[in-house]
Amino acid sequence: MNFVIEEIKELSGDAASIYSVTMEGEEITLLEQFFEENAEYDEELTEILNKLYVMGKETGCRWDNFKHNEGSPGDGVSVLKAGRLRLYCLYVDSTIVCFGSGGYKSPEIRAYQEDPELNERVEQMKAIAERINKAIKEKDIEIKDGKLNINYWDYED
Repeated sequence: MNFVIEEIKELSGDAASIYSVTMEGEEITLLEQFFEENAEYDEELTEILNKLYVMGKETGCRWDNFKHNEGSPGDGVSVLKAGRLRLYCLYVDSTIVCFGSGGYKSPEIRAYQEDPELNERVEQMKAIAERINKAIKEKDIEIKDGKLNINYWDYED
């Protein structure tokens, strides 16, 4: 799984840096794909977009805005909710979040694992988080002044 980390400049600001990833062979980020794939949920998308904008420009990525521990313990995989819409991410800290994708969680299911599409999105985010966390640990990516500074990382498995 190869990808490039990209800062979403329109959403980032003084309070936080908002990132997403572009998978190898794709032209848009997973965050952009999320908005395209869930266009029918206009109210929820507007709520999520507003939350992202406020996080980046005003409040930072406050812990209580997210539901944490969506992946494995300690991997940082979290979810941002709006109604029944779920957007999965890697919560780095209050100044940095890297968003993947997500989707609609039907009221008929209790956990994302019961929905093949949501489960696939979370598994993808878990794999992305694992790679980014490893790069941070190995200092290939550093966290400095609320930004991810990529020193050396070839994005290859």
